[in-house]
Amino acid sequence: MAKNSSPKKRGFWNQILSLFQSDQSEKGLDSEKRKKEPKSFLMEWATANESWKKKLPTKQVNSGLVTETKKFRLTKTNEKLFRIEGEDYSIILVADNHLYKNKDGKWAGVLFVDEGDLNQNLTKEIGKLDDFLNQFAIPKADLFLETDAPRDDWRVVLGWERFWQEQLLLQMSPNSLALAMLAIGDECKDFFVKIATERQKRLVRDELFYLNLGVSNQNNPHSKTKNLYGFGSALKEFGNKINLIQERREKELEHGA
Repeated sequence: MAKNSSPKKRGFWNQILSLFQSDQSEKGLDSEKRKKEPKSFLMEWATANESWKKKLPTKQVNSGLVTETKKFRLTKTNEKLFRIEGEDYSIILVADNHLYKNKDGKWAGVLFVDEGDLNQNLTKEIGKLDDFLNQFAIPKADLFLETDAPRDDWRVVLGWERFWQEQLLLQMSPNSLALAMLAIGDECKDFFVKIATERQKRLVRDELFYLNLGVSNQNNPHSKTKNLYGFGSALKEFGNKINLIQERREKELEHGA
């Protein structure tokens, strides 16, 4: 009959096993930690951009069918106008104020207004779009009116001097900047990469990293309540900052003239 190992030998092997398990556990923790560290800006951008495509189907078609199931069907008319149809309903959905130029060169689209304000302003002469927007206090920054495509007028910044381009990036919070770039696309990302400081790139990279994790991070105050679906407010912030910097730039140019 085999003899049982002595308590001293068992203690020795238990220590060896414990050290081995501890080493493996530390390696596992180190590996997990490495997985959760931000990668390069471009790698985090690529991951976030792919998530954007998967999670926001309304952004993947210009018009037509967005999605259809046995229970409902969603179609898209333009950037902000949708129709959803179910078993006992068919409803027009407006995602936000939206203006665009029609084939006759006139502004068309949908604007939210208070009906009381509408009645109050009926006695005034509203011949131009600018008159209308001023009467109802609708900020142009929310509408992106400079070109036919609602989100394209941000390109006005491409003609600014570098100083003012840098000022725009300084005015933007990193989380909103990350979301605005995702919403607008690669052209805006390329502008950011060209103008941003290394510190700004790290900050926005971290925001993309937290978006890619899909969870809030208490150590990052900007990311606590932000996710890919918050791009609407980010675009408005971007538009407001463009207006702000443009006004400052124009005053500076007038003063220097």
